[in-house]
Amino acid sequence: MDFTGKIAIVTGASSGIGAATAKLLSQHGATLALVGRNEERLLDVAKQCAAAKGIQPLCLLLDLTIDVNCDEVVKKTVQTFKRIDVLINCAGKASVTSLYDTTMEIFDELIALNLRVPYKMTQASIPHLKKTKGSIVNVFGTPTKVRPGFLPFAMIRDALERFTKAGALELLDEGIRMNAVRPGITRTKLLSNLNVADEYMDHTYDNISKTVPNKKIIEPDEIARMVVYAASDMFPNLIGSSLIIDGAASAY
Repeated sequence: MDFTGKIAIVTGASSGIGAATAKLLSQHGATLALVGRNEERLLDVAKQCAAAKGIQPLCLLLDLTIDVNCDEVVKKTVQTFKRIDVLINCAGKASVTSLYDTTMEIFDELIALNLRVPYKMTQASIPHLKKTKGSIVNVFGTPTKVRPGFLPFAMIRDALERFTKAGALELLDEGIRMNAVRPGITRTKLLSNLNVADEYMDHTYDNISKTVPNKKIIEPDEIARMVVYAASDMFPNLIGSSLIIDGAASAY
């Protein structure tokens, strides 16, 4: 795969799958606009990306749940690099809540980041992706059964599946391909977001691995490889697809 001369936006690039995807894209020659909310981690990822081929990424420390910031990402990327070829919608988080929580704070927060942001980023990028016949990859969870505490997360996951399929059809005539990569339990910052202390992280992942058919936790690099393949020009007829990597967890 050769991304030389191609401009890719990666959201959620400061950690986990987003960071791994950014690094892999840089190794294949892509020029990157990296978006994240943790400055230290984002700059570290950018440094590693620049080391791959000597191409310095554009770093954008922005909260994408604010609409104007999605527009700002696209605007600054085009101002800096003159075009957009690839959009990787990877920003997201999980929180525990339920119907018994009578406040809407967590629900609204999850909707804003996990669903509204990829929709808005796609909208803002369309005029430029039309020119390059570009590609969009949405990264969200595998279609496993809903566990207690994760109802809104599951609702968003299903909405993103419909967004990917229906969005792909809308964009088809413009030459823009949209697909999804859907990882199972992956070693990311997810547990930190759920307030699992660092000293219990390995133990928690070990316990979670026992619930997966192949008894393994997926590493971000594996998911990144699929994201990069989906974003590449290798599969021109890969459109509206969900590429699932979950150790057969969704086969139950």
